[in-house]
Amino acid sequence: MSDGIPDGKLTAYRRWQVTAFDRPATAESAAQAVVASAAGPAAVAATRPGEPPATDTTTTPEEAQPAALPAEPAVLQPTAEEIERVLAAAQAAGYAAGQAEGSSQAQATAAKLATVLDNLTQAVAGIEQQIADQLLTLAIEIANQVMRQSLRLQPELILPLVREAVTALHPHHGQPQLFLHPDDAVLVRERLGDQLAHGNWRIIDDTTLTAGGCRVELGASEVDATVETRWRRIVEAIGVSPEWLKAQP
Repeated sequence: MSDGIPDGKLTAYRRWQVTAFDRPATAESAAQAVVASAAGPAAVAATRPGEPPATDTTTTPEEAQPAALPAEPAVLQPTAEEIERVLAAAQAAGYAAGQAEGSSQAQATAAKLATVLDNLTQAVAGIEQQIADQLLTLAIEIANQVMRQSLRLQPELILPLVREAVTALHPHHGQPQLFLHPDDAVLVRERLGDQLAHGNWRIIDDTTLTAGGCRVELGASEVDATVETRWRRIVEAIGVSPEWLKAQP
């Protein structure tokens, strides 16, 4: 050809000839032309006569791309049901823990309250007993004062007492003696003198006695009807000992 390229050098490209205008290129010839042009100089060199085919070191587009990294494992997102179950479990655990703690606190509080109530009950019982003792002492003292006041205002109350005392002893021999406060002795002589004289009774004034009481003696026998003795019997009858009564303020 007049292009300056020897005929033997054109191996990868088809020679263009005038006859190409006469018949259309077939699909096969077009494909071969595309493959030859894509092969590049290495394909041309490999077709030179007398030389071995050169190793193709051309990097293909696929080989030029870096090797693909292994795909990271996909992170599984919890579903709404799983989140709800976790929340429910946490809530149940928290409720159980709170209930246990609340129960222990309630038990401790109940124990403290029971101790306080027990102490309060004992204190109230002590106060009630103290108040009861004071009231009883006051009642006994009032009764004593009322009795003494009655004896002063009504000295004739000594007469039934004397009759009862002298009746308790039956003198068969000897001389019975009746001890009275001087004020009471005057009244008894006026009211009961004849009766006592008939029984050979001797009336003796005794300033150591409290007005309103008497004492009768016959030999080794004695009847103590003094105010103090009668009052002690009354107090003992209601369940109060004289020692306890003396210990009260």
